[in-house]
Amino acid sequence: MVSIDAITAIANKELMDRLRSRWVVVIAIAFALFTLAISYFGSAPSGIAGFRRLDATLASLTSLVTYFIPILALTLGGAIIIDERDRGTLDLFLSSPISFIDFLSGKFTGLLAAFAISTLAGLGISGIIIIINTGIGAVKGYLFFMFNSLLFGLVFLSLSFLISVLFEERSRVIAFTIFLWLFLAVLYDLGLVGLLIVTKGGLSNILFSILLLMNPVDIYRILNFLSLGESTVFLGLASVEFPPLMKAPLLWAISFVWVVLPMMASHYLFRRRYLK
Repeated sequence: MVSIDAITAIANKELMDRLRSRWVVVIAIAFALFTLAISYFGSAPSGIAGFRRLDATLASLTSLVTYFIPILALTLGGAIIIDERDRGTLDLFLSSPISFIDFLSGKFTGLLAAFAISTLAGLGISGIIIIINTGIGAVKGYLFFMFNSLLFGLVFLSLSFLISVLFEERSRVIAFTIFLWLFLAVLYDLGLVGLLIVTKGGLSNILFSILLLMNPVDIYRILNFLSLGESTVFLGLASVEFPPLMKAPLLWAISFVWVVLPMMASHYLFRRRYLK
């Protein structure tokens, strides 16, 4: 049976550990500085520096987040099981009345809280400055961007827990984390572009949509472009028009599935490996 008290206690400990280590503060400051730098200097190559329209700003920020948040979330939870085992506390948890569901759920909730605080604080502080300089009309679009970014990070935090359960050696966790980040953030889209070139654009909309939905990075990109009223998404070095069935509620639902499935797999593998 799930114990809310146990989950809350474990989550509070994880959050307090991140707060004491200054992890939350450092990441929040990094988010704020990167966001402001891209917003202000994004048009510097054209000889102009300053805050731009929200659509141009969010397009640049989307590129930042697609690289920054996945590696951040993956490293945050990727070694969670290994760290507990190295400290000798994993056996203590497993021998206590706490269930494995309580253990993993508490860990996930605590790390999610730390990630959410740092992300929302960093993007929120920079967002206030951007909105002051670009106008109050930018509020809605920026709030959607913040929500999409948080959900995007949640997906990769869930994947990090699956990685943590899959591998027992820290070196393998690090290697697979880098590979997964590189594959989803860069190589997957290059593969799609190559497929479009090989088929000479003859790929059906349904198949192309399915391929896009198989990558949470593309889902995040499309969500942000939809909030700007755009009908194209950048894949690698190409700009591709996405099918009309791509709507925000569908993409949010698919993102939620991306969160749930890895966590379900983590619970199953954790029980098989450590509760024999």
